[in-house]
Amino acid sequence: MIIAVEKGLESLKHQLEERGYKCFYIGEDGVADAIIYKDKDNHPYFQVNNSPQVTNVSNYGAGVTGALLINAENKTIDEIISILNRKTYSPLF
Repeated sequence: MIIAVEKGLESLKHQLEERGYKCFYIGEDGVADAIIYKDKDNHPYFQVNNSPQVTNVSNYGAGVTGALLINAENKTIDEIISILNRKTYSPLF
């Protein structure tokens, strides 16, 4: 899983990388399966999966479908990893 992390969450990025996740900072070119942010007011997550190379339709007719958004505020690394593994904040039912 590839994760885009907001700048300012360096410790979280480092902990994720130690656990085997590939990470890059929001604003760097890259395609992410999940986006972890903390600053709700700046909407930094709009910068991920938004380059022309990423949004073009591939040879197979499928483009990027989106990424899981995770607000890191008041969450531990274990809670974030649980969200990543489930690909949702909580069960729907």
